[in-house]
Amino acid sequence: MKPTVTTAVGSTAPFHITTLAAFLLPALALWVPSGYSYGALVLLLGALWFAPTWLRRRPEGLTLGLAVLLLGMGGMWFLLSLDTGSGHWDKGLKWMLGALCLLFTATYPPRPQAFIIGLPIGCLGMGVLALWQTLGLGMERATGYTNAIQWGNLALLLACLTGVPLVVYWRGLRTLWRVLMALALALGVAASLLSQSRGGWLALVGVLALGLLLVWRIRRRTFVPLLAGAAGLLLVLTLVLGFTPRFKERIGLATTEITGYLHTGQENTSLGVRLAQYKLIAQLIPQKPWLGWGAHGFVDEMQRRVDAGEYGPEMMHYPQIHNDFLDVWVKVGILGVLLQATLFAWVLAMFWPNRARLARYAEDSPVWRDALALRAMGCVVPVAYLVFGMSQPFFNHNSGIMFFVFYVAVLWSALQGVERGLWPQRTAWAAGVRSR
Repeated sequence: MKPTVTTAVGSTAPFHITTLAAFLLPALALWVPSGYSYGALVLLLGALWFAPTWLRRRPEGLTLGLAVLLLGMGGMWFLLSLDTGSGHWDKGLKWMLGALCLLFTATYPPRPQAFIIGLPIGCLGMGVLALWQTLGLGMERATGYTNAIQWGNLALLLACLTGVPLVVYWRGLRTLWRVLMALALALGVAASLLSQSRGGWLALVGVLALGLLLVWRIRRRTFVPLLAGAAGLLLVLTLVLGFTPRFKERIGLATTEITGYLHTGQENTSLGVRLAQYKLIAQLIPQKPWLGWGAHGFVDEMQRRVDAGEYGPEMMHYPQIHNDFLDVWVKVGILGVLLQATLFAWVLAMFWPNRARLARYAEDSPVWRDALALRAMGCVVPVAYLVFGMSQPFFNHNSGIMFFVFYVAVLWSALQGVERGLWPQRTAWAAGVRSR
């Protein structure tokens, strides 16, 4: 299928590049080493090659606003980075190059089904790898090719994104695709559970609440069945966590670590260090709330207090606060918090599937479902990240930045393609959907 418009040079090549990238981003995910980088690299190369063409196009207002926010985040991460040498520029550049790729892919939107088809592949790969690491290799926690927390949280994100098209296209899906998508979703959740990442599990509650809110506003007659399904899913996960020895131990360990800190001030545990960090920044933020201590200034002050015996030496192993917003606040001040909060709010507002936006299409038509699926997935990303960042400095990891920046860019661009009518034929994901 070719888009109904071509580039200024009469080529559809940029559309094929963005479509390939849209597929690779979720399909390779984290079951291939640095799998999230391949799709991003394809986009970057395409953006550079076709720059003379897309730079002449004026981006749509919401797209331009998002690009500016990504550039702002890049600038902030130059200030937040504690790395030396070339590593100092690494995280900031990812945000800025993401803004470049956003403008390119928004000019040449990918086919929406490319990202959707990649999702179950990514979930299946992560689930199988997690099972192999824990059952085959005997590892205590599944980590993939990164740390357990990042792995588990991003696996859960991929599973939640997979659940969106499964629900949106459910009635039109062939049985084989229903089974495949459901299996992929289950393996994505299994990868997260096997990572034993406790903080990420809370994101599932936030995503389910978001989904129920959207259903209530858009398709109220299906609210009760989906509410029952969500309650059933939470019940099953609670039983799994409660009765599986490995997960039960993790929950018990969390209780022990929290009570140990509260009763005896024990800081040399995972949650004990986190609670000690929160105590420290409760003292530091009021002293410099507007401009912060600076990344190195914060570490120096923490070292001074450790040397003075106010905190244990374990604190120095964690120069980042285990909360994205608090980490930004103590280091660069309140403006950094507002920038990050604005980014989340902007993305959520861009994608929010209100009735006026969906009223552009005939209800239940293929293009209506495409727009709904893309908008709902776009909303899932900031909601999940908001919860992930409450107990983990999520943007301090390359995978955390890359997933957010490039998933949002591709989902938004695909939505722009749908709304501009670039794919006039059925855009729902091809063979898996029945013609109606």
